[in-house]
Amino acid sequence: MDNMQIYNQLTTPPAEAIKPIQGGNLKGKSDINPQWKIEAMTSVFGPCGIGWKFNIADEKTFQCGDGQILLFLTVALMYHDGEGWSEPVYGCGGDFIVEKNKNGLVPNDEAYKMCLTDALGNAMKFIGVAADVYRGFWDSKYEESHGTEEQAAVQPKDVKRNKKVTSYQLGQLQTLAKQKGVAVDSIVQGYKLSKLQDITAAQWAQSMNSLRKRADV
Repeated sequence: MDNMQIYNQLTTPPAEAIKPIQGGNLKGKSDINPQWKIEAMTSVFGPCGIGWKFNIADEKTFQCGDGQILLFLTVALMYHDGEGWSEPVYGCGGDFIVEKNKNGLVPNDEAYKMCLTDALGNAMKFIGVAADVYRGFWDSKYEESHGTEEQAAVQPKDVKRNKKVTSYQLGQLQTLAKQKGVAVDSIVQGYKLSKLQDITAAQWAQSMNSLRKRADV
């Protein structure tokens, strides 16, 4: 098996799974919809529990000096490679289960779920899930394609729909097409383009999603 086969199938999230982070230390970066990560894993390996699975490998709480309590979870993610289960891939996540705000110390009943989502996402990174975002490609693409929210809001729909893709995205499409045994010319002809470089962002996303669903050659 090609060492990058699984990685390349998981690396690029669709535009609708991404939104810009508006505040905090990660302002300007991209937030990835956690449900898309589950969808991506399922599309490659099969349903959770059959093609991939996880368990809680470790759970710890830490008392902070000001009364706040931190929760940390470590998950062990495993996926089926067609012959057997992989070795565990570990990921950690953390959040406050008791935190301090203007009202004093308050419990966070979403903490466990948020820790688990964070830990799973960090484990999935190791096999390529949303790698474009973590490598910084998407943030630059988002800025180039959308600008600020205010600019995006006034941009005509047909302009956004007809945005061209980057050379990096074109390379991804060509690599995935080759892996799936699909001629790039057929994609060009299917969209009635003069050349692949004319493909729009919407057409690129549609092509990538269609290719991911095909069996490898």
